[in-house]
Amino acid sequence: MIEHTQLFAKAIEVLTQPFVARLLDGSMLMCNRAFCDITGYSEKELRSMKKKHGLVPPGWVDYKTKALEELCRTGQPQRFEIEYLRKDGSHLPVEILIYLVNGADSTPLYYYMFVNDITKRRQAEEALQLSEERYRQLIENAPLGIAVFDTKGQIKTVNKALMQIFGTPEDEVMRINVLEYPPFVQAGLPGDIHKCMETGETVVTEHPYTTRWGNNIHLRLHLTPLRDTNGVINGVQAILEDFTDRKRTEEELINAHQKLMDIIESLPDATFVIDKDRKVIAWNQAMEELTGTPKAEILGKGDYAYGVPLYGEPRPVMIDLAFGEDKQTEEKYDYVTKEGNIFYAEAFLPAVRGGKGAYLWGKISRLYDREGRLIGAIESIRDITERKRTEEQLKYLSLHDPLTGLYNRTFFEDSMRRAGDGRFSPVGIIVCDLDGLKFINDTLGHDAGDSLLENAAAVIEGSFRQSDIVSRIGGDEFAILLIHSDEKTVEDACNRLRHAIDRYNEARPEIPLSISMRFAVSTQSDHGINELFKEADNNMYREKLHCSQSARSAIVQTLMKALEARDFITEGHAVRLQEFVTILAGAIDLPKRNISDLNLLAKFHDIGKVGVSDNILFKPGNLSSEEAAEMRRHCEIGYRIAQSAPDLAPIAEWILKHHEWWNGKGYPQGLKGEEIPLECRILAIADAYDAMTNNRPYRKAMTHHDAVRELKRCSGTQFDPHLVDKFVDVLSKSARPEKT
Repeated sequence: MIEHTQLFAKAIEVLTQPFVARLLDGSMLMCNRAFCDITGYSEKELRSMKKKHGLVPPGWVDYKTKALEELCRTGQPQRFEIEYLRKDGSHLPVEILIYLVNGADSTPLYYYMFVNDITKRRQAEEALQLSEERYRQLIENAPLGIAVFDTKGQIKTVNKALMQIFGTPEDEVMRINVLEYPPFVQAGLPGDIHKCMETGETVVTEHPYTTRWGNNIHLRLHLTPLRDTNGVINGVQAILEDFTDRKRTEEELINAHQKLMDIIESLPDATFVIDKDRKVIAWNQAMEELTGTPKAEILGKGDYAYGVPLYGEPRPVMIDLAFGEDKQTEEKYDYVTKEGNIFYAEAFLPAVRGGKGAYLWGKISRLYDREGRLIGAIESIRDITERKRTEEQLKYLSLHDPLTGLYNRTFFEDSMRRAGDGRFSPVGIIVCDLDGLKFINDTLGHDAGDSLLENAAAVIEGSFRQSDIVSRIGGDEFAILLIHSDEKTVEDACNRLRHAIDRYNEARPEIPLSISMRFAVSTQSDHGINELFKEADNNMYREKLHCSQSARSAIVQTLMKALEARDFITEGHAVRLQEFVTILAGAIDLPKRNISDLNLLAKFHDIGKVGVSDNILFKPGNLSSEEAAEMRRHCEIGYRIAQSAPDLAPIAEWILKHHEWWNGKGYPQGLKGEEIPLECRILAIADAYDAMTNNRPYRKAMTHHDAVRELKRCSGTQFDPHLVDKFVDVLSKSARPEKT
């Protein structure tokens, strides 16, 4: 027990958490070195501080007082945060876990606190070692009482130590019959004496006893039978030891041992301790949670049994480094270092966390007895999986483009430098540029542009070998580094990429993919890798000058087809609209060439809606303010699209202004009256009528008469009043059927 207590005391000594213990009046019982380190004070300075305030600034005293009051009231550990005022004047915020210690009668004696440093615990262990030494001295120097009595129980001989134990004069002791003396009978001593005489064997027993002064003591008796020359038992020799102090000491040692176990048990880090035979003697709750192995299954186990819950097999682990250098064990860890008698290590342990495994950091400390003999080791473990994942993620992000997952420019340039030392010749570089990206971003938004980038990256990456370095080096630029590749190999790679783009576009994507690409290949006579990249880049830009306009036109054509495909949802809206604008244009004698452009406007005025989410376009209810603002953007999007398409360029301004109101409250420019192009005013009336007389996702169709009534109501505010009158007149003459 003493050796184990020493061992646990040493374990506390090397724990990482700062530790401090105080009496209920605030007097400091002990504190560890880590506590001194974090406060900047020596232990002597700490002990000399005023009890009322100590390290706690005035603003934080109430927090500590309340925690202590709650601790004493409930007896439950309390966790609270305060600030310490360090010696250098700085404030140190700390989290404190505080436990209450009660005496045998449940009276609070003192409390102790964790401040996450092991120096304090080491000081506590040193104080405990001094206590153990005092207990040992009491045991070694304890006086022994000796008495001899016959088989009838009559005392024949006693010594002074025995009389001192009983507090009885010798003449009184000699008159005592041990088999009849009431205090002995009450303690059950006669039964042990009879057993000794009947069996002829030594009997060791313990009994409480009350002295003549009323003191309760504990006696340990060694009863040995005495024989005459014939071997017949004729008496008993009793060696009495007053081990009251020793009993109390043992109980305190047991309590101290339990307190040390409780401290280890309450540590937030997974912690276990092994003795010199490498048997597990402590395994705290955090260790149970980490490994899934209860302490009942592991305590007392040796033969590297602690390797099973960590690695799935009995084998040396980090803690075994404390017993000597082991290169094979060290090699199994990602990181091992030593500072004095403390080892630090990191590794992935596959068996923890229910077999999922985790990256763990371990701190291993050797434990010594008073003579400096190695008696065990303690290991504290922390799960650093999240930290490792973060580090790996940061490392990945530092070398990869976050959008496409390809290597980034930094990695590509590093790879170029390595490839430029001549060992990988010939080296080829392909530079690619995604055509039309800015146009897509400006018209359909950056989400559409990002999607196109991701698709382009997937097509490019899928066209090259695993050994080729495929990177995104700019907004719309990609580059590929090919080592040990001659001109034919690089040209074949470009052809593979072109075929992959064709296959992608044949699948009829919403936005076609166009990539300008050119390459350059080095030989032994080339100047350098940077010149090679510039050559490939210049070649690519010469091609892009020829391809950019055709790529933009292809995208616009795709968007126009997308708008036409959507017309089935509105059941021929564009066809009806062309009919209405033609009728109204004829009523006001608009020239035929204008009617042709007006019909084009009727068909493509909403081309900007290809850049608006379907969730907004076909929402059955009212739009929110944010959704309405998004919907209004379709005029500007359509304007930019039309400017990029030769066929739509003549109506680009009309597309921009077709939602302006006669009273100036329309959008996007707030034009009013005849500032609004005539074609836009015609379209607005025809579009509104068709919208009202046909079902929409958010409402049922109106009748013809209700729609006419609404047009007249909005005449002069939303619509040109002259054109409204003309349109109503034309409709009445055409005798359009009612829609219900």
